[in-house]
Amino acid sequence: MILNTGGRTDTVQYYSEWLLNRFREGYVLSRNPLFPNIVNRIDLNPEVLDVVVFCSKDYSPILPRVPSIEDSIRTV
Repeated sequence: MILNTGGRTDTVQYYSEWLLNRFREGYVLSRNPLFPNIVNRIDLNPEVLDVVVFCSKDYSPILPRVPSIEDSIRTV
């Protein structure tokens, strides 16, 4: 599975601490924008997640912490 962060909002710039906590917890909940009652649980385990793509206008909040993520998950 490919996880694209930053498709709806710039999570790297504004919510990098939250994102890192989600990687530690191993899952994230994502609400469907068209059907708000539908919430999906997405596993962030290395067995399921092949690569994480970070899309942002400002990578500075997460750059120092990328090595901790790369230990278990491939990043682009």
